[in-house]
Amino acid sequence: MPGDLSKPRWQEMLKGWKLVGLGALVLTLVGSAVWFVGHDGKGRSRKVRSSNNFLGGSSSLIHVALCSDDPDLRAAAVAIKSAHMNSADPSRMVFHFITTPELAPVFRELFRVYLEDIVIEVHSDQRLQDHIQSTISFRKSSRARKVLASPFNFAPFYIHEYIKLSPSVTARQVPAKIIYIDTDTVIMGDLAELHETDMQGHPCAAVKYCLQTMDNYINFDVIRDLGYTDYDPKACIANRGLLLIDVPRWTSLQITEKIENWMKNYANSKQDLWLGGMSQPPWLLAMNGDYLELGDEWNCNSLGRDSMGPAEARAIREHGFDHQGLRKLGVSFDNYGNIRPYVVTCSEKGKLLHYNGAVKPWLYEKHFYDTKLPACAMPESMVEDASVSFRWKTTVRIFCKPVTFVNCVDIWSAYISNEAACALRDYDQEWTSEEKTWEANRIDDDRLAETERKQKAEQMQEKKEKDAAEQKARENSKSKLEQLEQHAKEAQAREEEADKQRALLESRDSPD
Repeated sequence: MPGDLSKPRWQEMLKGWKLVGLGALVLTLVGSAVWFVGHDGKGRSRKVRSSNNFLGGSSSLIHVALCSDDPDLRAAAVAIKSAHMNSADPSRMVFHFITTPELAPVFRELFRVYLEDIVIEVHSDQRLQDHIQSTISFRKSSRARKVLASPFNFAPFYIHEYIKLSPSVTARQVPAKIIYIDTDTVIMGDLAELHETDMQGHPCAAVKYCLQTMDNYINFDVIRDLGYTDYDPKACIANRGLLLIDVPRWTSLQITEKIENWMKNYANSKQDLWLGGMSQPPWLLAMNGDYLELGDEWNCNSLGRDSMGPAEARAIREHGFDHQGLRKLGVSFDNYGNIRPYVVTCSEKGKLLHYNGAVKPWLYEKHFYDTKLPACAMPESMVEDASVSFRWKTTVRIFCKPVTFVNCVDIWSAYISNEAACALRDYDQEWTSEEKTWEANRIDDDRLAETERKQKAEQMQEKKEKDAAEQKARENSKSKLEQLEQHAKEAQAREEEADKQRALLESRDSPD
């Protein structure tokens, strides 16, 4: 890329961009109505009318939030684009993207250029970000990934605060309902369906997930020691990749404060309160089951996983997959019943596709270019869509019904052009992992060489000391031998002298 490669891409971009007067989204007050001025994708401006206040009071606007500090915008762009395209009335959609103050101006411009027909508000606040960071404690013993300690993993619990802190928003304009989605998702359903959901007094709505229970994450022995006894360890968890938040109810029940209290308990506890997660466990504890259950179609997950465990593999066999069908999907078994790649069936009718796992569609060519990719049942909406192309496609029979499967990554790729994918990509991260590995290898080699040098030096020193000791021992032995010889000579001389004296005395005493 042109420019100073030693600087992050967004810094280079900022130099060349004029962030004022570039046709970014403008708010124009007309009586009691608000208009969003955007673009229709063909260079013409268009207006989307709201009958009430911007960001609140109106049931016509659907507010969708995403949170990330990842400079690579491809995932977020696909999540936003898919939600917009699959909406029955895209003009109702308002997206809120929460990120860092450093990245916010860059993202505003990138969204303006590459998602120009979509209303997107970018929010950032350093003080709130610092506050969130201050509540987070990371422990290696928790088995959680370090990346999950980012404040933007916890930002979904503060969406209403970020929107409220926006300079153009007053407290009464914060929307009553906010839909949160993870950035690694594709929205195949109409989010208006969620927006119109009767919350029945619950602070939020989420999808129940009963393949895991609360005690899979949380150490209830420690929880009970803290005095909390009103929890069911065997209760199903809920997936936090999609949340429908009733803002007034959420704030009145102080859910965010309860989450922070659990974070304090975690920080102050000598033992880990939970394992394998960072933001999910305190949210589950704060909610304690007080959420509206959404249908499973809003949580079709595991599209980014590369393998299935024995129990998961058994489940798809029991649901109609025979040997021929799995062979057509390129599935391989190991000696314990694990299979590769992951096979996803819920994608046929799923309204939210979640690419949780290591095989991220925007990164797979870097890390999984030589492996079989996860296979997804083709979404119903794409079956008759001639504009969508798939690099791999096959049809198998499940209980005699023909079902077409494609690479899961190709479903994601259908929502982003090559031009946008290139522009929104963070090239600074392209070689980061390799550079770290190579640097670590160099450091390891240097340490090994230094260790070997020290060992060799120590061995040489030991040999030198040993040789010196042996030489000294030989010299001592020689000296002792010489001393013994000298003593022997002296003794012999004394004995000879004594013999002479005796002979002399005898000669004197003998008669002539």
